[in-house]
Amino acid sequence: MIRWRHLILISSILFSLLFSISGRALSQVSPPFKFEGESEPIRLRADRISYDKAENLYVAEGNVEIWQGDRKLTADRVYLNARTNEAEATGNVVLVQGEDFLSSERMKINLDTSLGIILRGTLFLKKEHYYLRGEEIERVGEDTYRIRGGSFTTCDGDPPAWRFTGEEAFVTLEEYASVRGATFQVKRIPLLYSPYLIFPVKTRRQSGFLIPRVGYSNASGFELGNAYFWAISKNMDATFYLDLATGKGVGEGLEYRYVRKKESSGIFYGYHTRESDEYRQKRTEQLDRQPDRWQVDLRHEEYFSRTFFAKAWLRGFSDRQYFKDYGQTYEDQSSEQAYSFLSLTKNWEAFSLYGEARHTVDLTREDKTTLQNFPVINFTGLRQQIFGSPFYYSFHSAYGYFWREQGVIGHQADLHPRISLPVRWKNIEITPEIGARETLYSVRDGTAETRTKESWDFKTTVATDIYRIFETSWGKIPKLKHLIRPEITYAYIPDTNQQQIPFLIPYYDSPAPKTNAVTYGLTQRLIGKVLDGPEKSRYHEYIYLKLSQTYDLFEANRSLTPGSEPRRPFGAISGELRVKSLKYVTVENITTYDPNRSLFQTSYTSLGITDLRGDGLNLDYTWENGVREQINGNLRIKILPSLDASYGIRYSLFDKQALETNYVLNYRHQCWGVELSYTEKPAVSGRPAENKILVMFNLVGVTSVGKR
Repeated sequence: MIRWRHLILISSILFSLLFSISGRALSQVSPPFKFEGESEPIRLRADRISYDKAENLYVAEGNVEIWQGDRKLTADRVYLNARTNEAEATGNVVLVQGEDFLSSERMKINLDTSLGIILRGTLFLKKEHYYLRGEEIERVGEDTYRIRGGSFTTCDGDPPAWRFTGEEAFVTLEEYASVRGATFQVKRIPLLYSPYLIFPVKTRRQSGFLIPRVGYSNASGFELGNAYFWAISKNMDATFYLDLATGKGVGEGLEYRYVRKKESSGIFYGYHTRESDEYRQKRTEQLDRQPDRWQVDLRHEEYFSRTFFAKAWLRGFSDRQYFKDYGQTYEDQSSEQAYSFLSLTKNWEAFSLYGEARHTVDLTREDKTTLQNFPVINFTGLRQQIFGSPFYYSFHSAYGYFWREQGVIGHQADLHPRISLPVRWKNIEITPEIGARETLYSVRDGTAETRTKESWDFKTTVATDIYRIFETSWGKIPKLKHLIRPEITYAYIPDTNQQQIPFLIPYYDSPAPKTNAVTYGLTQRLIGKVLDGPEKSRYHEYIYLKLSQTYDLFEANRSLTPGSEPRRPFGAISGELRVKSLKYVTVENITTYDPNRSLFQTSYTSLGITDLRGDGLNLDYTWENGVREQINGNLRIKILPSLDASYGIRYSLFDKQALETNYVLNYRHQCWGVELSYTEKPAVSGRPAENKILVMFNLVGVTSVGKR
């Protein structure tokens, strides 16, 4: 679509600037040219200023300058006919406001009617990098303009790399434009031509067809994605989709967006496609896929106040393989569960109420025992002082109704108040805390049952901060702070009799295991004071390292019998590391290690490296012993200042296969760009292998063609 609305927007800005300066300055002139603006003073300077009383004509000649605030008009001559109230600027006319400017050979305006004409003019808007050129730009009515010999581009240079042109256009703002002889040119070569066009020219959002999306896949064939945008109102719009694929079928979709009020908005998305028999036969297994595949999503956030809000995400889909086949992100494609929820949150200074109803679908298999929360409500009290005493109290309470198609269902209510006595001795923090817990169950599994569970717990934490500040000789980082925080926590939960509720344990509650354990950890942080300018500083954490482990005293003193397992009181060692330089390197690692079996259990590592050229490397490594091992990587190399090459891969070391491989070349000109990509996906979960090539073309400031 030729976006003539840019031309209209620029023209309206041009005339508003011109009229605001000329109308306020020249219409008020009187000998000896005293200018008084309504808000800011307007000044005139010229080599010569004369007044012809007989003609009632004011003339300013030679280096004429008229300015107000950041707006300035310069010309060789300015004429004002006080009888007709017509003003004319000729010769090297330049109108500047901020970083925007208009240059022309001649401008003529009637100050009474605000009608006028600009001859051989060029307008440049810095923020959008828009250029509008026209042999004539004439205002012929209150909201109507005539543009002759006009062109629009975001490219520098003459001739520009590309531009839209029109022999003549009549434009009525917020209504329609008719354009005669419209062309799209590369350099001076016309590539597209339309003898006559009529289309909406709203300066605000407008309804209309979007540029089609074109692609090719060996699995789906040639693809054509059509979309229509409907600007319903200021706070609502919608996009309708019609997708055609020669090897797959037809898809239809709707995306509806709305803003109910500030910070309260939502989006609805629905999509349906009917896969052809030819495409379905390419799968090695159909599982529960049907020819009709569909998805509906509704997301909404409603803020009654900053501390009281509701959120919803309601999802429906045709089958458990839908997101593997049609998910737009890797997270969607690899999800093992899909869920819908409604939540309500209310926060006070010392209390918090959160309620949620959640429905979960297992995407890996059909499981009628999947637990649903209909709903779960949590009411929490933060630590608060008790009547000015040294004691503090806090609590957590919860209620839940748990349901499933098959299996135990029922209610659960839980109350867990705590009392603590935080003290400080020198630089050591000591926080003992004791709590009591009561849990009530009302369940149904053929017959109704009610049970209770009581327990108490004790915990105390001892910690201290040890730090030292180092003066450096680095100008940007004058100080570094090294902080060490050792911390020890002792927790005790007695062994309680839970034999009376054994049927609950494997279902929607877990047992409260007896605990007699010490958890110890050490945290180190390296923080720098960074100077960003005179009297402007900030703090940056370069290194964060935390190690922790739990020692189980019950396990250490467990009685051994012939054939029993040996004692293993030491739990897994957990480590967390973050390294972040000011600009170039970011490293993160989270790892658990089992000292009893001398092996690592899980590990996640991410690495990001960039340089001043724009090269970059991103790596993510995820490992879980015997379950998964995967690496995701992306390498970007700047071959030339305007040419990038990148390589991306998701590879499963556990399955010894690539999950997705992507090669991209991206060329960027000052005002246009083109991206060539090639993607390979293997056959997964019965889905056929797919190779896809796509070319995306982008005109900066106008539109893009294609979508990855």
